[in-house]
Amino acid sequence: MRGTRAVVLLASLLLVIACAGAVMAGDIVTVPTANQLKAGEVDLATYYVDVDRDSLIAPLRPLGIDSVRIQTIYVGVTDNLEIDAHRYDVDAIGTETIWNATYLVQEEDAKHPAVVVGGRDLGRAYDSASYFISAAKTLNPPVGGPPTEPVFRLHLSMGTEDKTLFGEKRHQGLFGGIQVLLRPADPQIGLVALHDGQDLITGVTYTPKPDWPTFKAGTFGGHWWVGINKTYNSK
Repeated sequence: MRGTRAVVLLASLLLVIACAGAVMAGDIVTVPTANQLKAGEVDLATYYVDVDRDSLIAPLRPLGIDSVRIQTIYVGVTDNLEIDAHRYDVDAIGTETIWNATYLVQEEDAKHPAVVVGGRDLGRAYDSASYFISAAKTLNPPVGGPPTEPVFRLHLSMGTEDKTLFGEKRHQGLFGGIQVLLRPADPQIGLVALHDGQDLITGVTYTPKPDWPTFKAGTFGGHWWVGINKTYNSK
């Protein structure tokens, strides 16, 4: 992948967690999952990514990319349909926005995982979009109220090659990982470890109180990032 578009979409490679609340709702950006907002929920986030030039593919290293700033918005259109937009600002090179969507085909219950189908970069020509099916299952969901013990959620997806990520093969075949709500009580602390078919992604989230934003930080290969997000409910 060449040109400004390849550089700007470096950001979509580096984003990790958009939300990890008590019930682990929301999405994990870059790695498709079956996490999904409900109707009327809106998630806003901003991120800063420090770029390790040595971790970039050779054609991008001479461009002098040091950092990426990202803003995302997720909208639960219905209980089944979620649409999101990601805006990327790569140093002084330029900005770009891509559009993604997911559709919940099966809700999670005691016996079955949540299952969604979706696509990334859907505003482009057909040859730039990628598609996936994702499943997620909470191993020990809370019963009768908020969780009091750590909550574990497994993710498994299968997809086509994501061509937005400067030519490296991601999301092709099987990929996935685990989310952990390590401390369900206030303050909430979450962890994540995922593999997207190319790199290992790690992250930690911290929510001081239920109505506060979630603060987060992590790594993506040789890069590191920090961010903050807040989920709103119009109902």
